Amino acid sequence: MNVTNTRYLIINADDFGLNESTNKAILELFEQRLITSSSLLTVAPFSKQAVNLASANNLASGIHLTINSDDNNNRWQSNSGAKSLSDDKGLRFNMKELAFKTKSKDVTKELEAQYRFMLDNGCKPDHADNHCGTLYGINGRLFFINAFRFCKKYDLPFRFPKSPAFLARQFGKKAPALLILAHKLVLRTAEHFDVCLPDDMFSNPYRIKNIRNYESLRDYYIDELNTINHGITEIFLHPSYPIESDANDEWQKREYELKLLKSGDLLQIIEDRGITLCNWANAPFKKRGKQ
Repeated sequence: MNVTNTRYLIINADDFGLNESTNKAILELFEQRLITSSSLLTVAPFSKQAVNLASANNLASGIHLTINSDDNNNRWQSNSGAKSLSDDKGLRFNMKELAFKTKSKDVTKELEAQYRFMLDNGCKPDHADNHCGTLYGINGRLFFINAFRFCKKYDLPFRFPKSPAFLARQFGKKAPALLILAHKLVLRTAEHFDVCLPDDMFSNPYRIKNIRNYESLRDYYIDELNTINHGITEIFLHPSYPIESDANDEWQKREYELKLLKSGDLLQIIEDRGITLCNWANAPFKKRGKQ
């Protein structure tokens, strides 16, 4: 098949390793063939369980490169011990502090340590992506250079869309001119390092307070699936079963996304539109000069 005339889709579940509820959900989704890929969060408390599941079951898993913590009260711990990435509690939660205090050499050190964590536990990553966009340059730091250098070294594709349509989806309107310019800069850097990127990607960008109900979230994903173009697209979600310790309502979105994936509604749209499912390892990426 010619990638320019075919719609390829990767269905990726992020945050493998976050907790037992997420690990259970992702394993079941793989077993039921409702996802084609996952991203392993190596700094999270249940990362060892996740990587063991991935290794034992030959699950298509990438590395969810992470240099921050999601919760200020329950910090994640660096794999590398690089000093500038953490304070006395763990990986930084405050994004301004992260951007101001993090040293580029320590970012590289951490990416390497996260890759080694997966390899040492019997799971070779098939791609790399990034938690919270900390390597995309949105914090004013050019850490995407570190990411692309890392991906070139290990021959990994990276989650960053060639199409600027992703920016419009995230903002709900046309993206600012400065951000469009920054997008072009990142693409040129990826090209310089000869790192493969998907043509497009999408995920529901809204917080739970802006999602009316499950049906609203479902309709968002269905609408997006109905508009994907030729080439390689990734849809990424964060499916999970409920957890007892969550202090806010945001976890509901993860439960909705698990319900959506288990419903089979997305697979029906994919089948109706003649979309070809794939994962990062078998997607037909092409490097420069290769036909």
